[in-house]
Amino acid sequence: MCLLLETRTHRKTNNQFWEYVCNEHGIDSMGMYHGDSDLQVERINVYFTEATQGKYVPRSVFTDLDEYSVNKIRNSMYGQLFRPDLVVNGKMSASNNFAKGFFTEGAEILPELLEKIRHLAEECDLIHGFQFLHSISGGCGGGLGSLLLDHVRQEYPDRTIKSYSIFPALSVSQVVVEPYNAVLTMNHLIENTDETFCFDNVALFEILRRTLRFPSANYTDINQILAQVMIGVTACFRFPGQLNMDLRKLAVNMIPFPALHFLMTSLSPIQTNSYQNLTEQSLVKQMFDKNHRISTIQPHDGKYLTATGVFRGQSLSMRLLHDLLATEKANHRFIQWIPNNCKIAHCDIPPKGLPCSVTGIANHTGIVQQFDYLLQPFKKLFQRRAFIHWFIDEGMEEIEISEADNRIENLTKQYKSIDNQ
Repeated sequence: MCLLLETRTHRKTNNQFWEYVCNEHGIDSMGMYHGDSDLQVERINVYFTEATQGKYVPRSVFTDLDEYSVNKIRNSMYGQLFRPDLVVNGKMSASNNFAKGFFTEGAEILPELLEKIRHLAEECDLIHGFQFLHSISGGCGGGLGSLLLDHVRQEYPDRTIKSYSIFPALSVSQVVVEPYNAVLTMNHLIENTDETFCFDNVALFEILRRTLRFPSANYTDINQILAQVMIGVTACFRFPGQLNMDLRKLAVNMIPFPALHFLMTSLSPIQTNSYQNLTEQSLVKQMFDKNHRISTIQPHDGKYLTATGVFRGQSLSMRLLHDLLATEKANHRFIQWIPNNCKIAHCDIPPKGLPCSVTGIANHTGIVQQFDYLLQPFKKLFQRRAFIHWFIDEGMEEIEISEADNRIENLTKQYKSIDNQ
């Protein structure tokens, strides 16, 4: 697997993800192995390349359009872990403008990025796919991220492309053109990803306030939650288990139609110090619980097409989990014509500091609420052609904005048509 990470807004999420990965695989901040189990290195080549003198180097590209964010990575605690030539920056910020990231500033560094991606791909014995982490509402994460997605899809059409895409909390945004950026990025996610994990900033703020009862939102805590979900989703790629899966198998089980690949997630436990009384029953219950879901979607406003629980922990009973999941499924609205659409994946190795955990993945028709959340403010602006000159001045045509709107509307209709069946 080749891992591609966007920086800017979610640079700290990247750092937190790699800190967790290194911790689970016994890798220190310099890339040296100090683990205590052969299982930690059995599949370490999923995300790492073994370099000289026994050092493990992440198979990762970090990029941003200005130097500030990538310098933060270079100077971070794990800065020595990464290859310096795979941390790439442009000369000028995208200024929160999708078109600058896609047509002008991003296009300038695209050849360099693609060349580095090709070299990483050639180093792999067998490349299964690519993974992106980005925000959809910015000029870099949205614009440059979409540009990269387009070209990676063109060069590797038969590889799986998975994105962890952070959706904005528009109610607290200070960037008026975020609805444009998000809708334009969605257009490329629909076209070029096989699996898009939708992380909702609104839901993350709610988890901190309602579930964890934190008095104020803290981005460090948000980044930890996001990184924990990513660690959970990838656990079965990285460690053995009784019921394992890979990128392709996950897509086959979760995506009934190509366009319907927008997934929501849940996590239990959310905090590493909240593991008291963790049982099979509590994990299955919280997998479907709204207080553990990284989404504001209400399950009764739609139906589950498919769902998968990635359970971690050797002490868990697979037979009990299957029985509990079948019972819990009866309490929720699932599409009836997809047989066996509630799956279990299992990884023997629990997260560090926990006896067990679950990361829930769901394909739910209620995801259209997330799309509508973006489209409503977008339409108010676009009907008046407000602010579009900033995009047109960078080389975008107005018809491209209309096409993005239409594609999301068509996707919404597909989800709703299934909901009505």
